[in-house]
Amino acid sequence: MSRFTQVRFWLAVALGIVLSVTVTQTARAAAFAGTDVYRLPAGQVVSDDLYIAASEIYIDGTVDGDLIAGGRTIVINGTVTGDALLAGASIQMNGRVDGDMRAAGAEIAVAGTIGEDLIAGGGGNTMSMSSFAAGAQPLTEGIRLAASARVGGDAVLGAGAGNIDGTIVRNLWLGMGTATLAAQVGGNAEIATNAIRVADSAHISGALRYTSPEPDPALEAIASTVQYTPPTPAQRPDPLAAVLGSLLRTALVLAGFALLAWLTLRLSPRLLTGPASALAAQPGRAGLYGLLAALLFIFVPVASALLVFIMVLFWGWFPGVVLGLALFGILAMLWFLSPLITGLWLGRLLATANGREANDLAALVGGVLLLVLLGRIPYVGWLVSLASFVLALGALIVARRAGGASKPAAQALAPPALAPTP
Repeated sequence: MSRFTQVRFWLAVALGIVLSVTVTQTARAAAFAGTDVYRLPAGQVVSDDLYIAASEIYIDGTVDGDLIAGGRTIVINGTVTGDALLAGASIQMNGRVDGDMRAAGAEIAVAGTIGEDLIAGGGGNTMSMSSFAAGAQPLTEGIRLAASARVGGDAVLGAGAGNIDGTIVRNLWLGMGTATLAAQVGGNAEIATNAIRVADSAHISGALRYTSPEPDPALEAIASTVQYTPPTPAQRPDPLAAVLGSLLRTALVLAGFALLAWLTLRLSPRLLTGPASALAAQPGRAGLYGLLAALLFIFVPVASALLVFIMVLFWGWFPGVVLGLALFGILAMLWFLSPLITGLWLGRLLATANGREANDLAALVGGVLLLVLLGRIPYVGWLVSLASFVLALGALIVARRAGGASKPAAQALAPPALAPTP
């Protein structure tokens, strides 16, 4: 894996850590905030880790521990004695972070001191640093390290554009579309850019390895040891690798469905056998109910947006976002898991048509395999997935209605009897 790929990988890891910790809101801190605006005044000390979810966050005091914050605007003018994990549209660090700082945002501006490593992923187009308004506050996309910035460890920076100044005590990994380099780097540097401007103050004490469309004499002049690597041309996809990848993906999808099928049939078989039996007994009604229900789902985004707005208005943005994700998650779950119901119904039909007796697990795996293979046919697969979703949705409705019906009606939904096992 190339260093530029590693940079992008670790930035993704950092973003995942920030978001996962922020969203879960583990109540371990001495102080937790979920308001629209949070401010830690100068002179005030929080003697433990601090978790914050707010629209605007201002740290002017001292956090004697780790700071984990997510919001639109995050400004640190004070001190964090531990690590800082930050996610927001605009992140400005003018104070001091004694540990590591990991940040993901459209704008990341560092003018203070970071005691250990800096890992940051910023926005911006690859041609230049652009500006836009986040709420009432304008921001400039990209990563900026001011002349006063100091990173006591390594710096791993990735963005569309950036201006890198100040002091980086150890190593620098830089991946950007366009960049201005004016920093003093005490260790090695690895740089991948489309275009870079080198200021007179820039210096790299160790070795430099860089990738750009053309060799850059100005960049090579600031380091004693230089290695240039031209960009790797785009390779044509290997047909055999594409076929093997498709087969592997199909096998993984089937294995996932098989595992879900085994668990469901083991723990709660009626979740699948009931709707599958309802679909076998009344396929026309199930299809009609499913189509009507699917049409109603067109209004789910509108209803979800309204509910999210109400939640944000009365309870804050975090409960609103959670509610919106939950509503769309339910719909996505119905779509992706519908082959379990239609697969069992289809597997039973195939077994009956061939005069064979198959248990529910074998029928389910066989039916799901057929649906997965049909679903991967170009231009047709989405129709198969849509039909599976509509039939499964209708089967759930019919089975639900039949659950309150009389015993003879419920018996009518039973699957057709197969020949007894000798």
